[in-house]
This record gives sequence, structure tokens and C-alpha cells, in this order.
Amino acid sequence: MSVKKISVGLFLLACLVSQGIASDLKTDVQKESYSIGASMGAYVSNQLFEQSQLGAKADVQALIDGFVDALKKQQKLSDDEIITHLNNRAEGLNKISQERFKQQLDQRLKEGKKYLANNAKNKKVLTTKTGLQYEELVAGKGERPKKESIVMIHYKGTLVDGTPFDSTYERQTPAHLSMVNVIDGLQEGLMLMKEGEKARLVIPSDLAYGNADVQAIPAGSTVVFEVELLKVLKPGELADSAKPLSDEVKKEVEEMGKKPIKG
Repeated sequence: MSVKKISVGLFLLACLVSQGIASDLKTDVQKESYSIGASMGAYVSNQLFEQSQLGAKADVQALIDGFVDALKKQQKLSDDEIITHLNNRAEGLNKISQERFKQQLDQRLKEGKKYLANNAKNKKVLTTKTGLQYEELVAGKGERPKKESIVMIHYKGTLVDGTPFDSTYERQTPAHLSMVNVIDGLQEGLMLMKEGEKARLVIPSDLAYGNADVQAIPAGSTVVFEVELLKVLKPGELADSAKPLSDEVKKEVEEMGKKPIKG
């Protein structure tokens, strides 16, 4: 069923339910009642649209009949029957959703492997034992961070198709990150870098965010980070600075890392 037909059906529902009621909303009761109906209509419309995206069909006339019958307390099905049918529909939709998720996951994993294989042909790219790919863009001269270090970096993160998902450059504020909290691939890549260095890291999904959707990063995604290591902070240096970790920076760490920081 098309979205247009669903919308028309819901419009008819509104017309049928409102028969016998003045079209003008004059009293508070009328306005409140209309608001209840509008809220319910918007919810049902959204649900039907999402379900139609999974290939589920809806008989709009039957939906209208069920709504009106329930208002009149004249349901044609028992409560148990209604629950059974709703559960069956939910199980069917969940199965379709899981199958589609797996198909998309497999496709992204396949695309990631292909991208990594092509990128490995670049003589400037170092592929580590874990599968991380590292390419130096601008040489650095400072020290390398350790696992327990806190670093100040600029970065831009994209998917392999170039879709951006995060950038400190856009925010015009570098990030302060604890090395123990970042994803494995970023941690490994940063430990290969020196202060002042800029590098391009291609991180396989198993070293990045794994097989789960993480905000704008779909499950199974190989990700690309262009990272600029601005500074390796010495113990206590951040705490002694005038500006402690802001809520925004803490959020960045939580989003990129394996666990939230305390503070």
C-alpha cells in the first residue's frame, strides 16, 4: 500500500469519526478532543509508513472500522484475538527487519573488504597485523602517545563512500581523548604517530564500531579517519589547564570510545 493511500485512509478516518461534531473548534473540550485525535492519527500514520517500508500492508478501511468500533465498544474481535493478531504482525515485521539488517550488514562488510584490498595496493599505506591501514600524510617530530596517554587531536571521520559522520574541524575545536577509551583501530593508529603528524587511518569494522549501528555509522562499516596529532599531554597537564574537559568533549569521548569517562 502506498503512503498516499495510507494518508487518504487516515483522512477518511478523521472524517468518519468527526461526523456529527461541529467543524469549528470553539470550546476547550473540542480543541482538546481534536488534539487527542490528531496525535493518535499522526502516530498511526508514522507506524503505517514505517511498516510499509518493510513491505507490510494495511487495509485502511478495516483500520477505520476497528477504530470506530472500539470507540463504540462494539469490537468484532475479542481482546485475546486482537492481541494475537498484533503479536503475529510484530513478529513478522521483526523477522523482516532482522533479515534486511543482515543483508545490509553483509553488504557493508563486503564493501569494506574491497575498499581495504584496493587501499592496500597504495605503496604509502602500511597494513598492520590487526588489519589497520596507516598512511602518513604530514610527518611529525614529537613523541608518540602510549595506551595510557591523553591526546589532543583534530580528526575527520567518514565512511568508505566519503559520507562524513564526525569532524572536529567543523566544530573548530580539537578533541581531548583518553587513549584507553577510543576504538581499537584509532588507538593503534595514534600510537604509530608522532606529535605534529597527520595521518589517514582506514579502520576495519572489527577494530571500529563492530556489527551494531552507532548513530550515523551503520553496522559493519569500515571507517576512515584523517587524524592530526596536535599534542600528547603529560600527566596532570589537562587538570592543571584553565579549561577542564567540557561536557561536549566528554560526549565526544563517549561517542567514539568503548566506555564513558568519569568526571
